[in-house]
Amino acid sequence: MLLNQTSIIPLAASDFPENGLHPSWDQFRQRYEWLEPQIHAFVAEENAGERLARDEGFLLKNYAGNAEKPVFYGVPVGIKDLLHVEGWPTRAGSGLPAEVLTGPEGSLIRRLRSLGALIAGKTVTEEFAYNGPIATRNPHHTDHTPGGSSAGSAAAVAAGLCPLAVGTQTLRSVIAPASFCGVVGFKPSYGRVPLDGVVLLAPSFDTVGFFTQNVPDMQVAAASLLPDWRNQHQQACSKPVLGIPQGVYMELMSSEVKEAFNAQILSLQQQGYEVKQVSMPWEDEFIYGNAMLRFLEGEMAREHALWFGRYAECYGNPVREAILRGREISDTELGMCRRKQYRLRRELENVQAAQGVDLWVSPAQGGTAPKIGEGTGWSGMTAIWTFAGCPTISLPSASINSLPLGFQCVGSYGEDEALLAWVQGIAEHL
Repeated sequence: MLLNQTSIIPLAASDFPENGLHPSWDQFRQRYEWLEPQIHAFVAEENAGERLARDEGFLLKNYAGNAEKPVFYGVPVGIKDLLHVEGWPTRAGSGLPAEVLTGPEGSLIRRLRSLGALIAGKTVTEEFAYNGPIATRNPHHTDHTPGGSSAGSAAAVAAGLCPLAVGTQTLRSVIAPASFCGVVGFKPSYGRVPLDGVVLLAPSFDTVGFFTQNVPDMQVAAASLLPDWRNQHQQACSKPVLGIPQGVYMELMSSEVKEAFNAQILSLQQQGYEVKQVSMPWEDEFIYGNAMLRFLEGEMAREHALWFGRYAECYGNPVREAILRGREISDTELGMCRRKQYRLRRELENVQAAQGVDLWVSPAQGGTAPKIGEGTGWSGMTAIWTFAGCPTISLPSASINSLPLGFQCVGSYGEDEALLAWVQGIAEHL
């Protein structure tokens, strides 16, 4: 499928059409009619045309005559249907009544509105961002999945419908769809983006993330939307030392992915990047075992306790079974998991300092997008970093049998600015 470039790079007042919005707004309206019936990135919305016209008119009136426009003025933004947005029901991909799930919009949505963004619509998610059937298709090949659970957000950006979309990640739900759809997916450090106004899955994991088509756009989005952003000029002018985890972690991929990754590493080394093989502060069993999943399901059961008690029959089988398993997990075990989470975060920082590693790197996924019905991705390359709360980004970097594959870079916890500054050079070389 033919994809189209869109951008959120801020424009000067003279760059806007006369009495108009950001050019990507007109592009959204034109491409939505053509592509959305094929991609199904957005949740169906009654009277969408009327709502879009009303929002457009409000923004034009509100900023009429202003020489300076806010950074997202007229930029269409897709919002994963786990985040509350005023005027929309929140369904979270589930069969629960919308009036039960819907709540007040949170600080991130208010921030987007204050910066002039136009809400393009709610994007499709798997049920409660855990598991379940979705209608969304991969814009590169509609027989293949766009990944889960932030399926609609990644597909909307990949198809050129909107230049920015919001998702969430609990284990892999930003990085996997970004890799499969050939876009940039950024999961900030745990806790960096407030979670108010978000339907939670597992509060110790859940993180809001973003999708764009390129790194400069992601830098604009992160600097505008992450609280207390600090520009990192030093990192932007230097080459980070890259660390590759040793052990079973680097075996969780197909031979084609491993071949592509090795070629990428060789290319970066030829460009002057230092690469180190590093023994990691985790047990191999933790990577492919079920400890993280037990932790997630235990928190999920508690998060859904009230809803599940009233609406158990409305849940899909995968989510219902996960909640039932989570009920069997004790508070003591969950407490141990949280302590292990904090300990791993500290141990990763210690290893980086001892080895002189700035960024961890790996393929973003162990394979390319599976066909529809064969799953929506794997957590093996992503879950451990989400567990530790590290900032992570997937860069479009390769293609295997005409399907995209992302290159994953992982920064130190809380150092999102350094990660975004360093990956610009890596993306250019790849």
